Amino acid sequence: MSFQLPESVADALLDKLGNDDAFRDRFANDPRSALASLGFAPAADATVQRGIWNCMAVTELASRESIRAAHVQLRAQLVRRGVYTPFHLQEPSAAKRCA
Repeated sequence: MSFQLPESVADALLDKLGNDDAFRDRFANDPRSALASLGFAPAADATVQRGIWNCMAVTELASRESIRAAHVQLRAQLVRRGVYTPFHLQEPSAAKRCA
């Protein structure tokens, strides 16, 4: 299942992950709910459990500073069509790969 965020959702996600501690906590605990709160309709449909939703988990979220510093690269990755593992928002040592 490919995964692509609309530009507006990607911008809101990166802004909140780079600046909003409450949102960062929400994303770390329940990334799907956090994305749904930004208006990403596929995340709001809890009946879909395959693809990216099977492995979307955060073990260690990158720092606010790291996310802000990599904003341009992360945004490009999140909005690119056909991405299978879009979230590299964790520190490299904690990244989980989806199959």
